[in-house]
Amino acid sequence: MQQLYQDSIAIVRHFGKPSLFITFTANPKWVQIANELLPGQSAADRPDLVARVFNLKVRDLLDQIRHKEIFCPWLGWVWTIEYQKRGLPHLHLLVFLRTDNQFLTAANIDSSISAELPPPDDAISQEWRGIIEMTMVHTDCIAHNGQALCMQGLDPFAVQTWRKSYPRSFQEQTIINEDGYPTYRRRDTRQAYSVEVQSNGANVTAMIDKRRAVPYSPYLSLRYKGNINVEVCGSVKAVKYIHKYIYKGGDRATVILDSEHDEIKRYLQGRYIGPTEAVWRLFEFSTHGEEPAVMHLDLHLPNQQAIYFAEWENPAMLRQRMDSSITTLIAYFKYNSEKPDGREYLYHEFPLHYVYVRKKG
Repeated sequence: MQQLYQDSIAIVRHFGKPSLFITFTANPKWVQIANELLPGQSAADRPDLVARVFNLKVRDLLDQIRHKEIFCPWLGWVWTIEYQKRGLPHLHLLVFLRTDNQFLTAANIDSSISAELPPPDDAISQEWRGIIEMTMVHTDCIAHNGQALCMQGLDPFAVQTWRKSYPRSFQEQTIINEDGYPTYRRRDTRQAYSVEVQSNGANVTAMIDKRRAVPYSPYLSLRYKGNINVEVCGSVKAVKYIHKYIYKGGDRATVILDSEHDEIKRYLQGRYIGPTEAVWRLFEFSTHGEEPAVMHLDLHLPNQQAIYFAEWENPAMLRQRMDSSITTLIAYFKYNSEKPDGREYLYHEFPLHYVYVRKKG
């Protein structure tokens, strides 16, 4: 996991900060899933179906970004698949785009990302609004629900302590903040709707408005009919946090093995793997992707490079292997000592212009 993080940071060094941060969560109510369930079944009973459908939609999303260029011309990305405790997979995707000075303007952001409720003007808007109300509105901590995950350990009646910062404030226009995250436009149009929610064990009626809308892409929400959060990376300050977030690793649980015959309890730390993740790996679907490819360069002191050998090799064979050992660092110095055409490039820039053939050194 640490190596994947280093690879993604290498891509950032090459392209600069990412352009977009996208989180895409599987929707158990997709028709491709619901139509295949037997009577009495739910999506939780068919992790194989959830995994297959979500994998197809992830592949389609990547195609939309790379080949259809729905935002801007594509340069690269890093992505990883994670899983919720209840089993639903979700995608974390950092996208690098070929942008210009107009990309981080309020008008351009508002044209592709919204944090408002769609107006119910026509059939398409009504469908769009239904999707947003179902998937892109933060309602967990509504009505001072102290049992919500985002309220654990906090005072449910102190608005300023809500961990997810919802509800947000109304905002007449989009603003790019110094921390790299925009404050998206949420105009006060008195547009709201009521929902029945549970708060501290009781059913209550609460009003929802734009302040609880999570930023999304109208095109992607309509296409995939699910929870797909789209955020702009406005500053390089956001890069490290985002990369650590998508590469934090799998869930872990502490298991206590106890027996009346054991005098000492043994504590083991093991990974928490749900049914969907297990099926995902059985299907051999990709859990991580990065493009362009990252080449790992060797770094060592003279005559201290790593050499791999079989345990049955004798000292003469080992000496021969040591004398013929060529690493990328040795090859870099060797090439520049013999030929002048590559001396203008630093070590990490060299693979962009020359190909290292490992068999030849």
